[in-house]
Amino acid sequence: MWAIDAPPHGSSGGPYPSAMQLKSPIRSEIAVVCVAAFFLIVLNVAFWRQFIGALEPLDAHEWLFVAAIAVGSFALLSLFFGVLAIPYVFKPAVTVFLLLTSVAAYFINEYGIVIDAEMIRNIAHTDTREAYDLLTGKLFLYVFCLGLLPALVLCILPITYRPFWQDLWFKAKAAAVALPLVALIMLPLTGTALSFFRENRILLRVVPPLNYLTAIVAYSRGFFGADAATAAKPFGEDAHKGAVWVTRAEKTLTVLVIGETARAQNFSLNGYERETNPLLSKIPGLINYTQVHSCGTATAQSVPCMFSGQGRAGYQRAGAQEGLLHILQRAGFSVLWRENQGGCAGVCKGVPTELVGGGDRKLFELGESLDENLLVDLEKRIDAMPGDGVIVLHMMGSHGPAYYKRYPAAFERFRPACQDSQFSRCQRAEIVNSYDNTLVYTDHVLAKLIELLAMRDRGGLPTAMIYVSDHGESLGEGNVYLHGLPYALAPDVQKHVPMLMWLSPKLQTELRVNASCLGRRRHEPVSHDNFFHSVLGLLDVQTKAYDARLDIFAGCRGVSSILDD
Repeated sequence: MWAIDAPPHGSSGGPYPSAMQLKSPIRSEIAVVCVAAFFLIVLNVAFWRQFIGALEPLDAHEWLFVAAIAVGSFALLSLFFGVLAIPYVFKPAVTVFLLLTSVAAYFINEYGIVIDAEMIRNIAHTDTREAYDLLTGKLFLYVFCLGLLPALVLCILPITYRPFWQDLWFKAKAAAVALPLVALIMLPLTGTALSFFRENRILLRVVPPLNYLTAIVAYSRGFFGADAATAAKPFGEDAHKGAVWVTRAEKTLTVLVIGETARAQNFSLNGYERETNPLLSKIPGLINYTQVHSCGTATAQSVPCMFSGQGRAGYQRAGAQEGLLHILQRAGFSVLWRENQGGCAGVCKGVPTELVGGGDRKLFELGESLDENLLVDLEKRIDAMPGDGVIVLHMMGSHGPAYYKRYPAAFERFRPACQDSQFSRCQRAEIVNSYDNTLVYTDHVLAKLIELLAMRDRGGLPTAMIYVSDHGESLGEGNVYLHGLPYALAPDVQKHVPMLMWLSPKLQTELRVNASCLGRRRHEPVSHDNFFHSVLGLLDVQTKAYDARLDIFAGCRGVSSILDD
């Protein structure tokens, strides 16, 4: 079936059917271009429909963005199929992709599904009866018209190929031209592309063959590789409460608040000219650390790093290892993770977890639940916790680009605020206004939490709160927006994060923490590497996993600060 590929230049026609010899063979690069165009235009109708619908282009700039995506996608598809353009490989490989993509196009168009690792897992576990229910006449029509017929045309089409080394040189030159061209086309539109696809990342799951190839790889990695969810190695097995707990009978509560996309430069507590912390700035005893840097520039990096105990230099190797919350549980603390973002990046596996605000959101995808939902019924959860408790609140915070969705209208202090997730439709000042409004709302939520903890302290429950953001954000500096750049290349605004601490008077006394000492050190450089060891230090958890050199409380123990100064 595949022997109709024409031989390289200079070869005889070979034993091809006479009908085939009557046709002039086409060059392999022409065949590649035709295949790429068919995939881009015909097999990705759903993507283009949803892409245009989500973007709703209004001006020449946005139509230019559409054209750039089309040109870039065409170039990348051409390079991809060009790699396969080898005699006796190209036609069978493209046929397989045509058949798979025709099936994917049917389910995407007919049912509006997205193809990810979970979908591949569902397919792998589908039994014969379930599969039979999915076989429809329309599916066969898709496969026949979009898969079999194009494959048949390709099979009977004579194609000529260059000799191997000439072909390799030609493809290298093509890649050397195409890749810089794509980069050059997209460079002026980087901000638009980042903001659009960050808000509409689900669109990437409706682009065959990209969607099912990446989904298969992701599923295979989880299927064949070590799964951290089931193979977490014990860590800190020797953990136990230290001497400070020996004479205590009453319980305590520590709340760890993981912020989202808050940058230190826009906290008025750090000298920002706008009042983004109107309530926190008035809270007595609040300690604001001014020189804190994150472990990564994205949640998927920073959150696992903070809880791993391995620091930025080694947390990647701790993926299958228990973390801070498991150590706290082992030491006798009741632990609860409350989630308003849709994922803990694996650090809360094996820990009681609640998704507040309702809804079913996948890891790191945007939700609409406001962060005050983290405080709803929080007192009931506190009362229900046996013994000393540690509660983690994972905020939606300032997650972009839809900043305007992160706060109620009453907190729109800075106007006009960008009311669109497509940054090209807003002035930079409007984007900054919208972002700063998210910080005003975060200020409100944290102040409300501290008020609750202070009331509990007056009622006899020692309490503490530590807040730290996972990473920062670019707001147009150098024409860069959002976050996630490689750490070495990322600007400081993506790595410099706010960190706040509030310790109730009763907790300072009973855990022998000198808050005045901590306050005097608030300008010293610290990072996410300190988080793990500082929480263990605050709670006097003894374990070999603890490193006193990274504990910001080390050296500030003794007589409580409420008795000195």
